[in-house]
Amino acid sequence: MPPRKGLEVFVRRKQLTDEEWFSLIENRRELIKPHLDSFCLSKLGSLECLKSAGFSHALRCDAPALTGDKLFSLETQGIFRTQCWSAVEKIPDSGHQPPPGGVNVLDGTMQVWGLTRSGLWILAAISFVGESGYKERGYERARTVNITEADLPTITAKTKEKPQQIWEELGKAIKSWSEHRESLYNQALGFAKLVDIEEFAFSLIPK
Repeated sequence: MPPRKGLEVFVRRKQLTDEEWFSLIENRRELIKPHLDSFCLSKLGSLECLKSAGFSHALRCDAPALTGDKLFSLETQGIFRTQCWSAVEKIPDSGHQPPPGGVNVLDGTMQVWGLTRSGLWILAAISFVGESGYKERGYERARTVNITEADLPTITAKTKEKPQQIWEELGKAIKSWSEHRESLYNQALGFAKLVDIEEFAFSLIPK
């Protein structure tokens, strides 16, 4: 059953405050924390967040330098989300400035929030530079990634994410985990039924 405290917050007419959203998010974090070891989680380095000739490439492809808390790395597994592209900090008149008709690729810093497999909130600041890329189509190359443990107010301030978006992202992860567990259960149930059939057939052999 869902936490009653979380349900009570929604029985109202007024909009939720950030503090109330933070409480709801923490409720969800506490709900899933004991089960994160059984979640199918991706690595931070596998996050496809930087542009490459009209597509996106994984962070690990650029082998960026790591700074910040040594407890974390590109191998850290968790639930990750990049900030909205319009919120990414861009440096004017920087990066790749092609002739007219080409693609401008500015330098900048992108923020990524995450909930690690161990249940910790983290913030990864990705500093990247704009390059010409393949056939002048543009390439954002990660130079450094600063990974630190952070609290929810800091995460929302840096990423410009609304608390509701974080709450919904955790909800998606919970539903995905539930579907995966259901699939495993159905597979196991099918194997168990096969065992029952084989054992029944064996019991019919004259002793």
